[in-house]
Amino acid sequence: MKAVVVYESLWGNTAAIARAIAEGLGPEARALSTAEATSEAMADADLIVAGAPVHSLSLPTDRTREWARAGNLGPGGAPPDLSHPEMRTWLDGLRRGHGRSAAFDTRVKAWYGRGAASKILKGLKRAGYKPIAKPRGFFVGGHRLKPTADGTLRDGEIERARQWGAELARAME
Repeated sequence: MKAVVVYESLWGNTAAIARAIAEGLGPEARALSTAEATSEAMADADLIVAGAPVHSLSLPTDRTREWARAGNLGPGGAPPDLSHPEMRTWLDGLRRGHGRSAAFDTRVKAWYGRGAASKILKGLKRAGYKPIAKPRGFFVGGHRLKPTADGTLRDGEIERARQWGAELARAME
């Protein structure tokens, strides 16, 4: 099975979750940023798992990425990594396929409705990748009134992501 975990990550949390999901999927799975997930890298993918952080209740946009650059989002004033395309841009360019899909996001623990993961899953479905799981959220420190209070992954989230990857692998069997 060719499995690829694609992510947009500004401060490394979503990338860390993506790597853990790939570990759970198995040794052949790869975690790639949206910049690395080229058409060639995605060719013949049996499973695409994609994720991004939640910004303003949804996927990051040019505007929220600019807020991040200005220091209004993220932990400890560290500059965000804006070197890779937005997930929404990557999804718009994803070539039609026939594999399966799953989606996740990273968020503070608060009510978010559908968050970013549901939008990612819709984009994967539009490209022909059928869902094998409901969207999944992974949590960073903070809360809805002060989301940058900590900004690091909550304890246990890496292991939870690894377990979810293993569940996805079993669902593909």
